[in-house]
Amino acid sequence: MAGPRAGTLSTVLTGARVALRTLTPDDHAAIEEWWPEAAATVRGVREPVSIDELHRMIEGAGSETLVIARADESAPIGLLDYGIADDGWLEVRFLALAKALRGWGYGSEAVRLIEAAGLARRFVARVSAGNGLGLYFWLRMGYWPGELPWKAGETKDVIVMIREQKE
Repeated sequence: MAGPRAGTLSTVLTGARVALRTLTPDDHAAIEEWWPEAAATVRGVREPVSIDELHRMIEGAGSETLVIARADESAPIGLLDYGIADDGWLEVRFLALAKALRGWGYGSEAVRLIEAAGLARRFVARVSAGNGLGLYFWLRMGYWPGELPWKAGETKDVIVMIREQKE
């Protein structure tokens, strides 16, 4: 079973309050303002995560990074990085919002938009064991602990969360 490959989202997905769109080079400066703290929170660590990690994620093969923006603005307020496995699983590899905008439902709407895009019917997200609020987020979204279908034995500091859409 192969791991995730890049997604094929070719349009802007717009919800009631959030839009998902392709990341552009013009977005980098705005993202770099909140990235170090947001990435540290996602990873469950205290130290800010370097900007180099952002660039590695964006340039990494096998995934697509989307900007989360408010529907009425273009400025990036978050990022959603995902890949799609050959057997149809969509893996949310990274989901984060700027600190001041967490807890307002923007992340939930972004996940609902990517799920509704028709790219997959089965979804997986990895949560750092040190990110309790992240675990709670995915539980609220209807995900449950499971195992990656294409990779046996995840590290102990990662909780794999899965969800399948009903037919």
